[in-house]
Amino acid sequence: MLSMTTALALAMQTAAVPAPPACPAGLAAGSARIWVYSAPSAGARKTAKLRPGSPLFICNANAGWLYVLYRDRRHSCPGTAAGLDLRYTSTCASGWLPRHRVAIVSR
Repeated sequence: MLSMTTALALAMQTAAVPAPPACPAGLAAGSARIWVYSAPSAGARKTAKLRPGSPLFICNANAGWLYVLYRDRRHSCPGTAAGLDLRYTSTCASGWLPRHRVAIVSR
């Protein structure tokens, strides 16, 4: 069992270490606007359009689709070129994009 001071010191050390980005950064690829879908299917509802080169964060994959988080008029999505920390995913807009329409910037 840890003493109170050892437990406090351990908690302070782990709190000081920043969490690594969990969702790598990417860009919307292509030369035309890209539809964002509500599910990983071309038959799913279209929810938004992204401009080519729009920054986004890749947080999941399903076959030929990527689940992405991105910034829009209502969502701030405070990620960096290194990626997005999972603690901030609730501040992002989200949806699915075809894998071939995303260029990965960081891993």
